[in-house]
Amino acid sequence: MATTDVMVGVIQLNTNFPRPLGDIGNPQTFTCCSIITKLDLATVADVVSSEIIDGERLREMVSVAQNMEAQGCNLITTSCGFLGPVQSHVQQHLKIPFVSTSLLVLPFLRTVYPNPSDIGVLTFDSRALRPHHFVGHDIEGIQIIGLETETELYRVISTDEASLDLKRAEREVISLVQDLIAEHQVKCIVFECTNLSPYKDAVRRETGVAVFDLVDLVNFHIKSLEG
Repeated sequence: MATTDVMVGVIQLNTNFPRPLGDIGNPQTFTCCSIITKLDLATVADVVSSEIIDGERLREMVSVAQNMEAQGCNLITTSCGFLGPVQSHVQQHLKIPFVSTSLLVLPFLRTVYPNPSDIGVLTFDSRALRPHHFVGHDIEGIQIIGLETETELYRVISTDEASLDLKRAEREVISLVQDLIAEHQVKCIVFECTNLSPYKDAVRRETGVAVFDLVDLVNFHIKSLEG
């Protein structure tokens, strides 16, 4: 199967803030075709929460995923790492793979890195992140830091602003990762928040640590389908 034959479906929260190249919500991020469908009901405030999304919001998500499957998508993903708790529920309604969050990569990282503290997670809001967001995986020892300060990304995303200072956002993301490395000597970083992905290459370049995100997991699947 050629790359042009592969199609990815992206379930996007009801947001309007900018999504620069590299963001999973940017249709140019993947080398293959991507279908991006914005939910009507689920906002950032609904999903970035210690609670698990359910009810009408969850039913809409399942319906959107099933429609993407009917359109010929080979894989479906989301635009928010906090959607890990819906992984099994959405997957059981589909015949194709569903990848809800970058945090699904943690079992692999815990296997190949000798100490749990080698792994860091940069999340949108660590105050809301709970064990159930990690899809049932063991998180003991993993180091977590969040954007929940006066950062450019946190303000723009949480208030759904129309403009974003990319340079400032990049500097702040790099600084947070550097703080995590300095304090805990982590060897790799997982970006929970999909809106961090545009700064992935800069973080790798400036820190020298491995960085994993949801785009990486989707690209891994895309590569497996290429002929």
